[in-house]
Amino acid sequence: MILNLWILLLTACLWAQQASVKNTEKVAIQRAKSAIVSSFDRSLPNVRLEFFLKYEGGGTPIKWEVNDCGDQTGNPGLDQEQGSPMCVQAEFEFKGRKAVTVLVAAGTFGRGPSAVPALVSVTITESGTSRPLRHLSDLPMELHRPAPRLPRDLPVPVGAL
Repeated sequence: MILNLWILLLTACLWAQQASVKNTEKVAIQRAKSAIVSSFDRSLPNVRLEFFLKYEGGGTPIKWEVNDCGDQTGNPGLDQEQGSPMCVQAEFEFKGRKAVTVLVAAGTFGRGPSAVPALVSVTITESGTSRPLRHLSDLPMELHRPAPRLPRDLPVPVGAL
C-alpha cells in the first residue's frame, strides 16, 4: 500500500514538472513571436517577429521550437544556478530552395523566459551550404536574390566537326 502511494506521488510530481516545462516553452515562444524586430535592427519597422517572418517568407508556415542555445559561462556552479540558456528557433523554407533559421535568446531554463528577447543569429541554408547574415534587415534581400547560374557547356567551335 505504501509502495503504491509512493509511485502515485512520484508520477504526479513528474507530470507536474512536465506541464511546467511545456508552459515555460509556450511563454518563451510567445515572447519571441511578439518581439519587435526594430529592437533587433533599427532599420526594420516596428512589427512583431512573427509578422515579419511570415511576410518575408511569403506566408510559408514557420516551425517554432525551444532549444538550448549551447552557451555556457565555463563556471559549473554559475551555470547550474542560472540554468542553461534558452533559445527560440524559428525555421521556414522559402520557395523550396532556401531554409531560414532565426535564433532568439529567450532566457534560461533555470530562471525561465526573460522579458526582453535578443537576436542570436540568422542563417540561410541553400544547396547544403549555410551562411550567417549579419543583420536581420539583410534577410529580405537574401531571400529574393536569384539562384546562382551554373556554367553551361560551351558550343562546339565551327569547323571542329
